[in-house]
Amino acid sequence: MRKSTRVQNQAAVPVAAPEDRASGPGGIGASDVVVLLAMAVAAVALGLALRLQADFGMITAAALAAAAFVVAALMHAQRMRIASLQQTAATPQTGDAGALPQLAPAPSERGFARREPTLQRLPAAPVDLDRATDHAAGQLSLAAAALRDASPATVREPADRRRDVIQKRAKLPAAEPPSDPIADADHGWAEPGTVDALVRQYAEELDRGIAAPELPRAPAPALKSAVPTPRLPSPPAESGIAAAVRRAADGEIEIHLQPVVAFSDRKARLYEVFPKIADGKGGVLSLADYQPVASSLGFALGIERAAILRCCAIQRKLSERGRARAMVIRLSAAAIRDRAFLQRLLTDMHADPLLTDLMIFEIDQVEIEQGDGVERENMDLLARAGFRFSLGSADTLSLELEELTVRRIGFVRIAAAILATEGNAAAVGDLRRGAVETILTGIANEDQARLGAEFGLVLGQGSLFSEPKPLRADVVQTAANSRVA
Repeated sequence: MRKSTRVQNQAAVPVAAPEDRASGPGGIGASDVVVLLAMAVAAVALGLALRLQADFGMITAAALAAAAFVVAALMHAQRMRIASLQQTAATPQTGDAGALPQLAPAPSERGFARREPTLQRLPAAPVDLDRATDHAAGQLSLAAAALRDASPATVREPADRRRDVIQKRAKLPAAEPPSDPIADADHGWAEPGTVDALVRQYAEELDRGIAAPELPRAPAPALKSAVPTPRLPSPPAESGIAAAVRRAADGEIEIHLQPVVAFSDRKARLYEVFPKIADGKGGVLSLADYQPVASSLGFALGIERAAILRCCAIQRKLSERGRARAMVIRLSAAAIRDRAFLQRLLTDMHADPLLTDLMIFEIDQVEIEQGDGVERENMDLLARAGFRFSLGSADTLSLELEELTVRRIGFVRIAAAILATEGNAAAVGDLRRGAVETILTGIANEDQARLGAEFGLVLGQGSLFSEPKPLRADVVQTAANSRVA
C-alpha cells in the first residue's frame, strides 16, 4: 500500500539535476559578446586619448589600452562566474528526472581538492522506489557533508543538541538505524542516521504535498570589527628647560660673577664665572639645573662655548674702561677631552693676548689624575696658546710643584671644610714660592675666613663676601651684541 502510493507521487515530482555549465549562466552569450566589444571600443578610445591628449608614444598608449581591456575582461569574467555560482546554488533548474548528483565527501580542510558534481543516470527500467529513496537520502547526506566540510566558518553544534532540534521540528520519534550501509555512515553533523531520517521525512512530506521542515541552520559567525588604525602618539611638548637650553646654545646666556677677594682688604682680585640661562618666566637656571637636559639634547658643549665667548666680549668691554679683572671659568670633562672643540674655541678667540692674561680655565683635580692622558695633552694645547689654569676641587695641598708649573697651573682652589682637616701651612708656603696661589672656597662665616688667614692664605671666596651677581645692564648689552658664530 505504501509502496504503490510512493510510486504514483514519485512520478509526479521530478528529480532535480545540476545544470550543464556549458549552456547555463557560466557560458558566453550574445550579451557577453556585446560587453566585450564595448570594452574593446573603450580601450581603443583610451589609447587614442593617451596618444593625442597626454602625448604618450604609440607603443605606450597601445600597451596601456590593452592592459585596461584585459583587466576589464577579467573582472567581467569573474563577475559572470560569481553570478553563475549564486544562481546555481539558489535556484536549481529542473533537469532530467533520471539524473541525480553524485557527490563525494570533499575534505577541504585537509588540503584535498574539491570534486565537482557528476551526473549519474538512473536506469529507465522499473525502479524499486524504496531503495531509490534510500539511495537519494545517502546522496543528499554526502552532499550535506561536502557542503559542511567546504565551509570552515560553520559552527558545529553538539550531537545531542542537534538531534533534539531535528526531532522537535520534525515531530518524529527517534529514527531507527537504517540498514543501508550508505545511510549508516556518520556524516559528522550528529549521530549516525540522523540526517538520513530527516531526508526520509522530507520525501514523505513531498508525497503528501506538505512543505518540508526547514533544516536547522548553524548561526552565522559574528563578523570581527575592523581593527582601528593605530595612531602615532603626538610628540610631547618641549619643556621650559629644553626651550631655554636651545636658546642658550644660540648665545642667549647670562654671566653671573662671584668675586675672589683678598683677606686683607676684602676687595676683589678676580672673579669666578657662573653661566646661567633665562627660564622664560623671569628667572634663571643654574648649571646644576640645566646641565642634565643640555647633555641629553647634545647642547652642553654649545652652551659652554657660548659662555666662554660671552666672557671674552665682557673682558674686551671692561678693558676699554680700565676695569678688567681675571675670570676663572670652568672647563667640563667633556670639553677638556674634545680636541676639536678646543681648537675651534682658540680660533674664535683669535689668540688675543688680552684674553690669555684675563681668561683662566679651571679643571678639577680628579679629572686630571684619573684621565687617560688626553686631558694633559689638551691642556698643553691651551698652555702653548698662552692660557693659564686653575686646579679646582683640590683634596690636598701636598702637590708636585714642578708639574703644576709645567702645566701652567697658577691657582689651586680648596674648600674650607677640607682645609680644616687636610690643611698644611708648609704646603701653602711651598705653593706660593712656586707662583701658585691657593684660593679658599666656600667661606660662609668669619671663623672660616680666620682659618684661611691662619694658614697663610691670601685669597678667599664664598657667600660671606658675596653671592654670584649678574653684570651691569650696560656691560651686558654690549656683550650681547657678540653672537656665537
